[in-house]
Order: sequence, then C-alpha cells, then structure tokens
Amino acid sequence: MRLSVAATALTVALLATAASGCTTAPPTAPEPTKPTLTLIVEPQAGYQPIYDFISGARVSLDMTMYQLSDAKAQDALKAAAKRGVKVRVLLDSDTQGGGNSTMNQAAYSDLATNGVDVRWAWSGTLWHQKSISRDGATAAIMTCNLNAPDYPVVRDFAVITDNRTTVAGMGATFDKDWQATSSPPTSGVVPSGSDLVWSPGAQIPLVDLIDSARLGTTIWAEDEQLDSQPIQQALVSAAKRGVTVNFLMTYSSDWASGLAALSQGGVHVKVYQPNAPIYIHAKALTVNDNTAYEGSANFTTAMTNQNRNVGIITKDPGVVGGIRSTIASDFSGAAPLAPGG
Repeated sequence: MRLSVAATALTVALLATAASGCTTAPPTAPEPTKPTLTLIVEPQAGYQPIYDFISGARVSLDMTMYQLSDAKAQDALKAAAKRGVKVRVLLDSDTQGGGNSTMNQAAYSDLATNGVDVRWAWSGTLWHQKSISRDGATAAIMTCNLNAPDYPVVRDFAVITDNRTTVAGMGATFDKDWQATSSPPTSGVVPSGSDLVWSPGAQIPLVDLIDSARLGTTIWAEDEQLDSQPIQQALVSAAKRGVTVNFLMTYSSDWASGLAALSQGGVHVKVYQPNAPIYIHAKALTVNDNTAYEGSANFTTAMTNQNRNVGIITKDPGVVGGIRSTIASDFSGAAPLAPGG
C-alpha cells in the first residue's frame, strides 16, 4: 500500500519526535470557571434586579421568603409558572406563633390561584430565610424581604452567586424544607466549597469569623437585632485585643442591653433613630478587609440557633468591598450611642 504525501509527512514527523526523545503532552483539562458574585445594595439599587432574576428563570425557581408583599415580584413568579417554569414558593406561616400568618396570606392566595406551587413552612418557628434559586445554577441570598412598603428606607443587601456548590446546597436544603414542612428546620446542607451559613447553626461560624479578625484591622458590622451573648463577647474580645470594631444599628430598647455591653467593652457603637431616613435591616459584617458575611440571620440566639435562615461568608473582593464601604458610610451618618442607651 502506498502512503499519501500527507501521511508520509506525518510519519516522518512522528519518527523525528520519537528520535529526539520528546513526547506530545496530553491535553490539559480546562481551568474551572471562577464563581461570579454580584452585590446588590438597597435601597439604592431598587428591586428591578430581583424582578429580573425571577424573570430569567427557564426551568425552575425556588423561593423561601419570610415576608412577601410585592405585586411586581408576585407577577414575575406567576409569569414564570405560566410559561412552564417549575415554581415553588415556601412562605413563613408563624410570625406571631399563631398559625398561618396574615402577613403572607394575600400573597399566598394570589400565587396559589395563579399556577404557582406555594406552601406554608412549619408553624412552630420563624422561617426567616430570604432567598431565590434559579434553574439549579444561580442563587440570590438576601437580607431583604420582598415587602414593597419597606423598600424606600431599608438598608439591605443581596448577593447573586453561581458558585456551583453553594447553589447545590441551597437546592438540597430547599428540597428537604419543601417536603418536611411539618417539622422544625434542620441545620441545612453546607457542601465543601460552598459559602453557605445556615441557621440553625450560624452562631458558631459567625463567632469564628469575628475571632479571625487580626490586630490592627477593622470589623464593620450592622444588624437589626442583638442578643447573642457569644457574638457580643466575640466583638468585645476583638476590641480588647486591638481590633477596631464599629457596630451600627437602628436603635430599639429591645436591644439596649446588648448595645450597652458592646459599648462598655470597647466597641464603637453608633445608632440611627427609628424615624431616620434609613433603617438598618441588613445583617452583615466584614473582617480583615477581605471577608464578609451577609444573610438573613440577625445576631440573636433565636435567629442563629433556632429559626431558618441562610447567609454566606465570602472573600469575593467586590462583595467585601461593597459591604464594607456601605457600612462605613452608614456608620459615618449615625450618632454615637448615648450613655445609658
């Protein structure tokens, strides 16, 4: 058999390579795609990014929401269901501990009568989580409810992430919650490589995060509620070892003892009054200028160890920088805690 010119050339090239002692390197696997995280800061951003996120669903959409009263969000959910998306919505049912919450009843009825699969969460504790997962590929993890009357004044954050393990953990826990609405929340699924912080169980990772703050750095934190002794002690311990700790809340007498304990322990505490132009509803902190937490769990014992909540701890520079600069700006506009609270 006669070889073609091309085949002969290839044979010669291969023989030359072998003679020189060189081998062809095997193909290398492509580098894994780095997760993309996007920070949304409210009220500046408005809620159109959230509506767009819902409207972008093509296959599935899972939402867990403590408080839902937003016609645009509800319309987006109904439109998704109408075009064939599998939409599941889990709503808190026990805001005051007395059964199906009137707070969410209108939204429940609206969704249920318009093709959305909606369920009440277990009625023995608060289902305080605020999150949306889309197409098994992207998730929005938020400090904000979808309650339109609050939008103009509330400080809140949302992070949209396509981290595969984070999204997978969100999906696995939602499936358990969806099927087990007659039992209390479990600790959730935290697969290796995810950013997730679930409640019950958030107190320890939050304390560990605060404890990681290095001498000479600054912790920036803002929150709506405060009574967790371990979190308070961690913030005070950080201040005593030379970390600058700046803590901000909208003032409420419900949390006066916690604020006083922080102030007396060397934490720089500032507050807004309830009638201020901005209301601190966010639950967020940054440490070492390179790590941030944001999520639905306030810094209380119930929120971190009993209720259903979810947040993330991330080193994404855009998220960390955005949360840090927002808290710093809020802090500069607030007043120091008055003596005696």
